[in-house]
Amino acid sequence: MVRAKWPARLCTLRSFQSLKVHKTGGIRQANLQLAARQPFDRLDCKGLKGALLLFLGFSAHAFGAGLSSYSQLVVNDSVTTPRNGVRVTYLGTNGFELRSGNHVLLVDPYFSRINLSRIALGATIEPDLQRIDDAMKHLGSGVDAIVVTHGHFDHLLDVPVIMQKIGARLIASRVAVSLAERAGASASRCEIVMAGNIRRIGPWKISAFAATHDRLFCCVPFAGEPHGDGPPRRAADWVCGEPLAYLIEINGAHVYVDSGGTSAVLPPANITSVDLAILGAALPDSRARFSATVQRLRPSYVFPSHQDNFFRPLSAGFAFGPLTDFPRLLRDCKKAQLPGRLILLDYFRPWTLRRN
Repeated sequence: MVRAKWPARLCTLRSFQSLKVHKTGGIRQANLQLAARQPFDRLDCKGLKGALLLFLGFSAHAFGAGLSSYSQLVVNDSVTTPRNGVRVTYLGTNGFELRSGNHVLLVDPYFSRINLSRIALGATIEPDLQRIDDAMKHLGSGVDAIVVTHGHFDHLLDVPVIMQKIGARLIASRVAVSLAERAGASASRCEIVMAGNIRRIGPWKISAFAATHDRLFCCVPFAGEPHGDGPPRRAADWVCGEPLAYLIEINGAHVYVDSGGTSAVLPPANITSVDLAILGAALPDSRARFSATVQRLRPSYVFPSHQDNFFRPLSAGFAFGPLTDFPRLLRDCKKAQLPGRLILLDYFRPWTLRRN
């Protein structure tokens, strides 16, 4: 029995042996470099839970740097900014509001920000209605649809509640739609898409592409099919499903969005004229494929997303997550002389995309 558990335990310990602390603008930030690309494919659920608990112990002593150290990269509208383009508002984690005139699209909206201890201990989780209401005060009306990249709780948990509040429809993968419906979303307002599908909703053209998910502690967290037939209760019930990336087009503007992934799947080579690329950059896999993805898309602007500590409430302000490494990502971008302008966005501070 002990020998059977050893590979998972070994994987967990090796994942944290590369812990290092660096300084960013005088603020100490714990940067946990994971051995994600090593072939430890025998990590089981107990091993993952143990890794999360170990991470909880480290992160309790970590201070995540905010955006003040990178103020030259942060963009937002001023009172004089023309509103004749696509207005992008960052909602935290990998969430966005895209607005063009009176039409709005939401991507991966997640406001509940469940505490890490509840995730690591396998406790029941549910949407935080007060936090959802507070966040939605920052959003405009007229949401045409909600687009979701995959089924994890930090992308999908709040979506059924938001759908009920604003009457929006959901565009997502088979597994994500199944989870949303089990959690209370109306089946009549859910639409399944697969890679290669195109949906037109009002002025929006939404093209879905195949994607992957980063590995955490050597494997994709909460992978596989939904468990049982009942509503999802724990974080592990919100399984990843089929990750998707999207190209969103409106009035001549092109926005590409994913939530991260691996180098095994890059955007199709025939995607051109991308004005804004929103690319997940939370974990080592995503950072390893970041440069290649930007080179493939050649966007005018690129926003590395999913870098904040999404276990903190939005009201606490932006802080980089303990597993991120934005200084290294920034160095890699400069070294590779990537096309486009790298930008950062703060919570609920709209920025109008300026097409070149």
